[in-house]
Amino acid sequence: MATRYVRTFNLKDSLNDSEVVAYWRFLMEEFAPVIQKVQGVQSVRFYSGAGALRADCSIVADLDDGGVYERLLLDSGVRKLLGRFYGAMDLKTSTQQFRREVTPALISALSST
Repeated sequence: MATRYVRTFNLKDSLNDSEVVAYWRFLMEEFAPVIQKVQGVQSVRFYSGAGALRADCSIVADLDDGGVYERLLLDSGVRKLLGRFYGAMDLKTSTQQFRREVTPALISALSST
């Protein structure tokens, strides 16, 4: 069933403005295209709250199903970029969520138990 993955994060306080810009360029120009090539990834988008693109940031990926997340972590192209992806984040403030789409099929499956 369709799954939405959301990672919310702040960037490290130690990053200067040029490092923040370089990180966002990396996300948009390098990271997102590799993510989108993994089978089962429908879309990848980035969001930020008000401010200078340093806090309340999110990556949102729409996936065919929850198993696609495992394929992302195993994909060699993605694995090469994970250090840089996580390296700029303040992981103490980072969260992740998985949300499944509520569909008539899911409701039927739950109502038959």
